This record gives sequence, C-alpha cells and structure tokens, in this order.
Amino acid sequence: MVSVVHALPDTGYDPGILERIAEGLTAEGRERVSEALALTAESYGDSRLGTGEPAHTHGIAVALILAALNLDLDSRLAALLFAVPDSVDDPRSLLEPRFGAPVAELVAGLHRLKGLRPLTRAASAGASEVKAQAEILRKMLLAMADDIRVVMVRLASRTQTLRWYTDQDTAERQDMARESLEIYAPLANRLGIWQMKWEIEDLSFRFLEPATYKRIAKMLDEKRLERESFSDGAVARLSVELEKSGVRDAEVYGRPKHIYSI
Repeated sequence: MVSVVHALPDTGYDPGILERIAEGLTAEGRERVSEALALTAESYGDSRLGTGEPAHTHGIAVALILAALNLDLDSRLAALLFAVPDSVDDPRSLLEPRFGAPVAELVAGLHRLKGLRPLTRAASAGASEVKAQAEILRKMLLAMADDIRVVMVRLASRTQTLRWYTDQDTAERQDMARESLEIYAPLANRLGIWQMKWEIEDLSFRFLEPATYKRIAKMLDEKRLERESFSDGAVARLSVELEKSGVRDAEVYGRPKHIYSI
C-alpha cells in the first residue's frame, strides 16, 4: 500500500493556527484552509482595516471563532478570505476555481454587508426617530444574506473587532460599542448564538460604562467561590429530587450570568 502525502503550501503562519482553524475537518478540508492562509498571506500583506487591525490577523481570529462554534469549512474559508475583494479586481474569478462557488458567494455576501455600515451607524446614533430603524436594519441584514452563514461570519467579525478594541482606547470604539448593542447583539440573540451575544454585550458595556463594568466584575470575582458553591449545591439538590421523581436521565447544570445581563 502506497501512502500519498500532499505537500501543504507555505502559509507563513504558525502551524498551530492551521490546526486550530481546521479542527474537526477532513484532511482535504485542512489542505483548503492551508491554501486560504497562503493566499491571504500573499494578497493582504500589511493591509489594515479601518479599525487599524491587520486584515490577516482579523481573518484568522474570525476563522478561529467559527471553528470553536464548529461551523463548516466554507464558513471558515470565507472568514479567512473576507478581504480579497478589497485587493483584487475580480475576486470571484480568483476564488471560485480554487475554493468553490459557495465560498466565493459567501465572500461576496460579506462584501455586500459592508455597504450597510453607514446605516447601522445611523441606527445606533441615539436619536429616537432613528433608533426605530434598528429592527428594520436587523431584518435587512438577514434579508441581504442569501446564506445565513454570511450573517454568522459577520457576527464573528464584529466580535473580533470588539476584542481588538480592548487595547485601543479611542473614541471610535464607543461608537462601535453602541452599534454592537443596538444591531449585532440582538441579531446574535435572534439566531441563538449565545456565546457571541454575551461577548458582544459584555465588551460593548465595558467600553460604554467602564466604571460600572469594573465594579460588577470586581464583585463577581470576590464572590466567585461563593457563587460556584451555591450553584453546585443547587445542581446536587435538583438532581436528587429529579431522581426521586423518577426522572433519571436529566442533566442539571448552572451557568454564571454575564456582566451586561447583571
């Protein structure tokens, strides 16, 4: 029996990044992720987003978020390749032969959503007559995306942007936080993507109300052991009562409230 080992292209990135993005995928999927990393290393170069974050860093971080959520290969590839339309004249002719039509369409959908940015900014500006547009804009985001995965990648992108702003103390991050609370957190809630909803809310709250955020975080940290003990005790008591009632296959668990919800 002869084993054929396919040589992976040199991406210029830590091999651990490739393994994490490709977690749970087939060997073929891993090769395609490696090819996408190589393409972005070549086409993005030192380009940066409007936030100042390097484009290649953003794409990798978004792909890692999606991998942690077990999204499919095409979604992870689209996350990596999101900025290709900004660096080539005909992105579809470049992407479709190498990664397939679905990936090319996802990238095109992400590029189209960028056109909504002025509207989402206006909806979160604070004027009461404009705030009413937030619900309409959330529906527009969903309607514009022929594939719901476009919106999921966009939500992961916004989550990463907020993470980037944790080390960037600028006035723009407050605008980004307000927009995130008005548009993106409710959208994540509607889609049932709780992990991103909670993180978007907490980071936005941290930027908009830093003193209150720190106070709550400090109180939670001080009472962490007490809260864990209470939760464990409640789970144990409920498990016993369920078993007494004849419910033997139930799983009882607790989770901490996130800071914004408190």
